[in-house]
Amino acid sequence: MKKATRRLTTGINLEATESLIIADESVNWFAPYAKFPSFQIQELFYSEECPLSLATRHIVKEYDIDLPEKAIRFLKVRMPTKAEIIADLTRAGEPIPEEWHKFNLHRTDSIDYLYVLSGNITCVVGTKTTELSTGDFVVQVGPEHTWLNDNEEPCYMLCVMIGIAAPDNTERRKTAF
Repeated sequence: MKKATRRLTTGINLEATESLIIADESVNWFAPYAKFPSFQIQELFYSEECPLSLATRHIVKEYDIDLPEKAIRFLKVRMPTKAEIIADLTRAGEPIPEEWHKFNLHRTDSIDYLYVLSGNITCVVGTKTTELSTGDFVVQVGPEHTWLNDNEEPCYMLCVMIGIAAPDNTERRKTAF
């Protein structure tokens, strides 16, 4: 896993209206899915308060890709190579996919803003694919999607997810990997 990121949280003491540093801490990488240890994230900020206010603080909560409506998650993501995923699946005794464009195809009730920090990756939306590289930016508003990394290096992305209402007032989806 890569080195921790320093998270400096600043704010205002609402009673004394003074500016202050609330926290100075390290944010470590972790693997949210046991069978995919090569997929890693750093949860940089999470709040269920939207719109945000001067009282907003980072909430420490177990990672869940399915956000409550109006929750905000800001994270750094390590997207593994296909070779790493094959190794993960082999270790877990899971079958190797034949159709990679359908592997982990999922939807979330969220708006996702993704910025490619380094590397290359294929964004799969429905049946369409788009190649992305360092500096590219994606906005996803709840589509069925997955990611493929046929390259020799992992891809790193910065991601902001905002939980939105389920379409047509249906029950919120639950994502499974």
